[in-house]
Amino acid sequence: MMTPEGLSALEQLNEMRLTEDERAATLSIFRDMEAHEAALGAIPTDDVEVMVHVMPLTNILRDDVQEQPFTRESLLEGAPEHTDDSWQVPRLVK
Repeated sequence: MMTPEGLSALEQLNEMRLTEDERAATLSIFRDMEAHEAALGAIPTDDVEVMVHVMPLTNILRDDVQEQPFTRESLLEGAPEHTDDSWQVPRLVK
């Protein structure tokens, strides 16, 4: 349960300062959340099947097939300068 001391620790951890009205509102929000959590925890779920996703998922991506779409020669044709098998780029560091 969130206590005023716990809220003070959160303020210090997050390097923030709350006014008294903000503290009261924040504590109220945390208490409401804890009440909702307790209500959900009271629901019997022993007969519910464990699931990862609510909806069934289907992979719509293509199969990963290794292929060589370009030849080395066609790639070298686009190079401003090249040797027999490599692009030549200007030196950046002297």
